[in-house]
Amino acid sequence: MKKSRKPKRNNAFTKNYFFVLSLTILALGLIAFSDNYLFDIHQESNSDPFKVIHGLIMFSWYTILVIQTNHIRKLNVKAHKRLGLLGFGIAVLVVVSIAYLNYMDVSYAELPFFGKANRIFFPVFILLLALGYAQRNKPELHKHAIFVGVLLMMEPLLSRVGMNTGTDAAVVAPIIWLILWISLFVYDIIRLRSLHFLTCSGLIFWFAVYAMVSLKTVVKKGLESISHGPVLFANFQSSKKRFSTGTSCVPGRNAPF
Repeated sequence: MKKSRKPKRNNAFTKNYFFVLSLTILALGLIAFSDNYLFDIHQESNSDPFKVIHGLIMFSWYTILVIQTNHIRKLNVKAHKRLGLLGFGIAVLVVVSIAYLNYMDVSYAELPFFGKANRIFFPVFILLLALGYAQRNKPELHKHAIFVGVLLMMEPLLSRVGMNTGTDAAVVAPIIWLILWISLFVYDIIRLRSLHFLTCSGLIFWFAVYAMVSLKTVVKKGLESISHGPVLFANFQSSKKRFSTGTSCVPGRNAPF
C-alpha cells in the first residue's frame, strides 16, 4: 500500500516566501554594490567593461527573480511561463559572466579562502539552474533548485554588504547567510511538513565545502611552517656562531663587540 503524501499547507508566509526572499536578495545586492553606482562611481572597476556588464547581468537576474516569484504569488502562471525563457536566457548570461571573471585570470591555488569555496560551488550552481529549468513543471523542485543554487553563490554579495555598511564582513556575511538558509528550512516545515532534499543537501554541501577548504588551508600553512623550519634553524645557528665569535650580525660591521 502506497504511503499517502502529507497535504501541502498554504498561508501568508508560504504564499509570499519566495517573493520576499527574492526582494531580500535584490536589496542586499543593491547595498553590496552601492559604491559602484552611487558612492564611488569613479572607482577603477567601473572602467572595466566586463565588470560593468557582469553587474548589469546580475541586477537583471535578481530583478527577474522578483518578477517571476511575484507572478506565482499572484497565481499568474501564464505570465510566469511567458517570462520563463527570458529568465533562462539571463541565467545563461549569469553563468557565462561568472565563469569569465572567475576562471580567466586566477588559478585555484592563488585564490583567497572564499574564492576557493566559490569555485567549488559554481559547477553545482550551474547544475541546479539546469535542474530548475528542466523540472519547471514540478513547482517545489523548480523553486528549490533555483534558490538553493542562488544561496550557494551568495558570498561575494554578502561580503560586500559588510564592507559597504561599515561592519565586519567576516561576521555579518555568515549571519545573514545562515538566516536565509534557516528561512528556507522554515518554509519547508510549514509548507511541505518535511524538509526538501535540496534544502538539506544544499546546506550540508555548503558546510562541507567550507570545512574542506578550511582544512586544506590549515594543512598548507602547517606544511609551509615545516618547510621553513630548516631555514630558520640554519639562521639561528649562524646567529649563534656570530655571537660566539664576537662579530656583528649587521652587514658591513664585523668589528668585535
